[in-house]
Amino acid sequence: MSSIQPEQRKTSTPSSFQSMKSCIEMCNRCAGVCWKTAMNQCLEMGGRHVEPEHFRLMVNCAEMCQLSASFMLSSSRFHTRTCEVCAEICEACAMDCESIGDMEECASTCRECAESCRQMASMAMH
Repeated sequence: MSSIQPEQRKTSTPSSFQSMKSCIEMCNRCAGVCWKTAMNQCLEMGGRHVEPEHFRLMVNCAEMCQLSASFMLSSSRFHTRTCEVCAEICEACAMDCESIGDMEECASTCRECAESCRQMASMAMH
């Protein structure tokens, strides 16, 4: 009997392997951009950039991206679920960064990561 779970069978094709690799890279990139932006730009700019709700969201986004990448790297059968949550948090972070302004790199990176994670999350449904 195979030890591969149904979720893993669905993501074991060459194209899905490449999609997962790209998603891991995107999650790692997004985590880095969120951390860098929060700890440097936001802290230095002050004001709305360091309001608790916004700052928490940026840290949550960075942490969730790291977690999602880890779940994919470990071939966890739960990676599609972490990707689903990651997409939601990245999208919220992008919207918040856009509304505050002067955070274009963070907003665009979060949007790209959200899209990549949405695609990864949808693979379990096909």
